[in-house]
Amino acid sequence: MLVTFNEVYERYRQPVWRLARRLTKSEEEALDATQEIFLRVWRGLGGFRGEAKLSTWVFQIAWNYLRAHRRRMGRQLQLISEGTEGTQELVEAARDPGADPERRASATDQLSRVESALRRLPEHFRVVVWLRDGENLSYQEIADALDLPIGTVRSRLARARTALRQAVER
Repeated sequence: MLVTFNEVYERYRQPVWRLARRLTKSEEEALDATQEIFLRVWRGLGGFRGEAKLSTWVFQIAWNYLRAHRRRMGRQLQLISEGTEGTQELVEAARDPGADPERRASATDQLSRVESALRRLPEHFRVVVWLRDGENLSYQEIADALDLPIGTVRSRLARARTALRQAVER
């Protein structure tokens, strides 16, 4: 499979930046992480043999870099909820200046509870939720990117969604 770095960069720049933004403290930190991730992609592109999907390979590099970055920084990765299943309508309602003020307040409160619940989830649940719901990766792509059995991905996602649902309903 012959693919150029420019093709990879143009195709995955935004998804990688979104993942980095959700897993770091600031936009500046996310931009720095994205640069480092694509430097690693560039260095490894010659060795990419097409045995995995390109998206899986890129996200695996991103995930590995972001985990190492977190360890270097001595903190947990953070995920914000904008891409989480079921929250897009809440995000739109909370941001809609023409929406009923009561509806906006309710949506903002629910988003706050989802975001808080996401922060309390263990890291291995948060990343599976984000890759599935935020980036729409298939179970197999997530399994490949995180080097996990597909059953583990399904289990983690189900447990994470149950925990989120319970936290929001409280």
